[in-house]
Amino acid sequence: MPTQTVKEQSSIKKLGLIVAVSLSQERGVPKYPQPEAQVGQYGLEGDCHAGPRYTNLRTGEEKDSRRHVTIVAQEALEEMNTALGISLLPGDLAENVLVRGLGDLSDVVAGDRLLLGDGVALEITGQNSPCSNLLRYHRRLAKNIYGKRGLIAKVVTTGRLRPGDPVELVRHSD
Repeated sequence: MPTQTVKEQSSIKKLGLIVAVSLSQERGVPKYPQPEAQVGQYGLEGDCHAGPRYTNLRTGEEKDSRRHVTIVAQEALEEMNTALGISLLPGDLAENVLVRGLGDLSDVVAGDRLLLGDGVALEITGQNSPCSNLLRYHRRLAKNIYGKRGLIAKVVTTGRLRPGDPVELVRHSD
């Protein structure tokens, strides 16, 4: 079996699907699953994180948003439910998009892209750090989910998302 070069490996694609799309007008957890959501220039329309600027609640600092959309893997949610004996549901981790089939997303890096539904493109800007809001579900959740809390992304292409829509992870190439 031939081996792949690093360049060839960077173009490998992973396929999955959207389990849920969620939003909330208020910060914190949970966000609420919707039958569909419109992704605008700065995130899911009607979601509190949608916008060109983001204010850090701890410091009050306002800066350009790198977190138009948050993405969590169903696999990570299920792992936490099993490990901690809890029952996290879609939206409980304040994610906008819950996906299945891409693994726990811990290997996704800034610059990778997610292609969702019928043309929505998101560029990953980083891993999402667990926050103290998650402690309402279990005192060890934030610690246990570290590195698997999902992704933050900025919108490249707008469109509509629905549960059941396909998701494709495209690795950026150097």
